Amino acid sequence: MRKSSSSDSTNQTTKDNAPSSSSSRRFHFLYITVVIAVGIFNVTIFPIFGEIFFKTTIQQQQQQQSPLALNAQDNTKDATSFKIEAEEDFGKDRVVQILHKAGVEVAADMVDKLPPYSSAVAQYGSEPIIIGLDGDICPNYRARVPLDQRWVGVAGMMNTGTHLLYFLLSKNCHIPRPIKSKWHRSSAFFQVEWGKHAPASWYKRHRSGMYDQLKIDVPVENILTVVTTKDPYHWMGSMCRKSYTTNWFHTKHNCPNLIKNGQPNPARVRYSPENITHHETLLGVWNDYYNGYVHAEFPKLLIRYEDLIFHQEHVVGQVCKCIGGTMSSDDFTPVKESAKGNQPAHVGGSDLVQSVMRYGDAKKRAEGFSDVDREYAEKAVDKDLVKMFGYKSESRIDEN
Repeated sequence: MRKSSSSDSTNQTTKDNAPSSSSSRRFHFLYITVVIAVGIFNVTIFPIFGEIFFKTTIQQQQQQQSPLALNAQDNTKDATSFKIEAEEDFGKDRVVQILHKAGVEVAADMVDKLPPYSSAVAQYGSEPIIIGLDGDICPNYRARVPLDQRWVGVAGMMNTGTHLLYFLLSKNCHIPRPIKSKWHRSSAFFQVEWGKHAPASWYKRHRSGMYDQLKIDVPVENILTVVTTKDPYHWMGSMCRKSYTTNWFHTKHNCPNLIKNGQPNPARVRYSPENITHHETLLGVWNDYYNGYVHAEFPKLLIRYEDLIFHQEHVVGQVCKCIGGTMSSDDFTPVKESAKGNQPAHVGGSDLVQSVMRYGDAKKRAEGFSDVDREYAEKAVDKDLVKMFGYKSESRIDEN
């Protein structure tokens, strides 16, 4: 009897432990409900909170890395405000802030190599300069040219940031055009019709092969010329590193070599096999080229390469506003890599960090110049031009 009782008890226990069919259905229903709920959370709720958490974390990290980061965000709302409000703005924090805003990770060892912002201010002033912006050029251009037919054409001497300006405008400034247009929403041409580096005297006298290749059929009057320049001392240093089609007698260790055998060392620029210009010296190339553009009668703006480093968003915004364009609704897209890319003709182009280190450092402004070069340059540089562009005619700059 006990054996039978034990068997019955075992059977009863087995029956109690086995789930009923209704319990099984409830279990499966609950399991499916939980799976669906988790899926909905992952697809909808989690990304929202995740994005908020991610942005908050990044902002906190940026503020910890640079005490001026919060002020930088506020300044972008009013792009016309460049007053230095605190003494520490003259230090490296301001430079770090510029790089952070461009998406550059700034390691501690990099900070040690950066010049203080005061060094850039000593060379270029604290505010950007755009020649032609305050006159009638912009309103007259907008009144004369329909919105969907407005363009910026980039011009400037070699090594003055023409590539950089083009890419900044292309990424951030938009003009509404017909959907079928191959340049839908684009605001800029890579160069003016007569050639990106060509002198102003070629206006309406020459047509770049690029315009024919791309079948660009836009009246030259509809293209607002924007010319880039660079501090003449820094520019000569750039030409020593990459001379392109400019020729003058010099060596790697004797450059810019403005004086040869006691006389100005002549330079020439080969724009094409048939078009070669002759100048007193390499500095004369800069003087002659920008005098040509400053006194040209067609509408144009002139901007400084250095402002495309230290005031990218403001300068691009002002040029875009001039032609009636619309800045991207998303965050401003900076150019932090070398705008010249890896093309063989442009090997050695500087990225944003390299540019900040070089052009933000007043000590590198006339690097490699001999005393003879300095003496000649200070006398021969066009004083009216450097004053207009906010540069200095002296080769040495007091940073105090």
